[in-house]
Amino acid sequence: MSENVTENRTFKTKSIAELAGAINNTTFQRFGFVKSDILIHWKEIVGAVLAKSSLPERLIMPKNNDYDGIRAGTLHIRVEGSFAPEMQHLEPLVIDRINSYYGYKAIEKLVFHHGMINPVPKTKNYQKPILNDSQKSELESLLKNIKDDKLRKSLFTVGAELISRSNKQKPKQTKRFTRRGLGSMETVDKKDR
Repeated sequence: MSENVTENRTFKTKSIAELAGAINNTTFQRFGFVKSDILIHWKEIVGAVLAKSSLPERLIMPKNNDYDGIRAGTLHIRVEGSFAPEMQHLEPLVIDRINSYYGYKAIEKLVFHHGMINPVPKTKNYQKPILNDSQKSELESLLKNIKDDKLRKSLFTVGAELISRSNKQKPKQTKRFTRRGLGSMETVDKKDR
């Protein structure tokens, strides 16, 4: 005799962050990380200076713990070059920051490995496109028939971005200086006269 078990299903949509978090967690479990938080938030945990030259590689949790059920693990960190002695000196601070981030004693020991750290590419700040007067008037004449103000402004910004990307102006040639300090372009002009 089997009982009919009804499942309470909700057809609620999940955010991409929830789905990506679940995928990340299963991927990082291969390297011993129960959650991917320590990798994602490494800069916030240890600080910007330490994060530039260190990167957590794997977390090894002990199989048997005899003391009070607290499972403190060993975190393996890749450290760049000459920064290893300083990182070793700051080991108690790093352990304390990681444990305070998790809220329990998650890390007991750090093991350092020398290796290269790939620099994080710097993000460029957005600069609005600069158009000359003829480009502005040409773009405004193309968009004058659009009645909706919001749409016209949006299309103007898109058009200005496209025009500025296609018409990259070459920098003006600056004067080259000789050993005597006179510009070589000025001396050429004087000789021609």
